[in-house]
Amino acid sequence: MAISYSWEVNQLTKKTQSGTDNVVVHCRWVLTGTESSTGTEGKFNGATPLEYDPTSTGSFVPYEDLTKEDVVGWLQSIVVNDYWDHVTERIQEQIDAIDDPADEVQESSLPWAEPVSGSSEDSGSL
Repeated sequence: MAISYSWEVNQLTKKTQSGTDNVVVHCRWVLTGTESSTGTEGKFNGATPLEYDPTSTGSFVPYEDLTKEDVVGWLQSIVVNDYWDHVTERIQEQIDAIDDPADEVQESSLPWAEPVSGSSEDSGSL
């Protein structure tokens, strides 16, 4: 069982910072994990603040020149380093719940439960 992951970026927040216009300071995203053997998907919705370092020369990409790959690279450097295990565990839980669902049995349906009065089980014959 192997899971492949794909990123989607669905919102950016930009503002003027340190005299630079259109600096991306926040990103909303979705990471989708797909189980290779079943095709089952799980999703994690995330929101990540991004920091602008005006002293880092050569790394700033003007907003109008950004690509999805640029933003996903920023996200990966934060998410994978800081909380990747949490994200992938939530995705795995969703996939497991679909591929191997658990049945919750209520008290009245437990094997040792007394039949409910008036039910067919209570009548003694069918």
